[in-house]
Amino acid sequence: MNFKNRIYKTAGRIPLIKSHEWPFGKIEVVLAYDFKKRSPQEYSYLKSKYKDMLELVEPEQRYFYNNFHYLQWVTENDRVDIFAHANENFLGRYTPEDLADDLKKMSLHRVGVIKFQACYIGRGNWLERARSAFISAGIDFAYMAGPTDRVVWNNPFIKYVNGDRHQAYKVVKGNIDKQFPGTRYTL
Repeated sequence: MNFKNRIYKTAGRIPLIKSHEWPFGKIEVVLAYDFKKRSPQEYSYLKSKYKDMLELVEPEQRYFYNNFHYLQWVTENDRVDIFAHANENFLGRYTPEDLADDLKKMSLHRVGVIKFQACYIGRGNWLERARSAFISAGIDFAYMAGPTDRVVWNNPFIKYVNGDRHQAYKVVKGNIDKQFPGTRYTL
């Protein structure tokens, strides 16, 4: 392992302030981008910070067969964080419909919040398209959110979204009527 990878791996052991807190339930982490191959330092950091992650970009076909149950215990109190590199139109290689199909294969049926940890995904209409695709695929959720600008990780201490902090995330209401007091998920 080279020196830069060691630094990222070590940084992942130092917690971001409140980054893992979700007082309503648990947080499940999904990688929708091939960080392992395309961004090894980021992958090393994420792997050290989140011990249990679902990686949707495995090259083997058997991956779905072996992990189809991964999200079956997620409830409307939980949050699913989806990490990827993105722009206004794509989340990694995913369209909203493809992502909804893959998450459905992983047994995601109902979740409180789907939070995209991906630059610019909240800009434009990607989240609205994802809302329709997820509901059509049979995935019920209360809220969906994504950053409207670039996400900056100053590892290991600070994570923020560039731009106006009051409009850093776009939030879209889902088809479950639920409030999460003290968060941005109270529409």
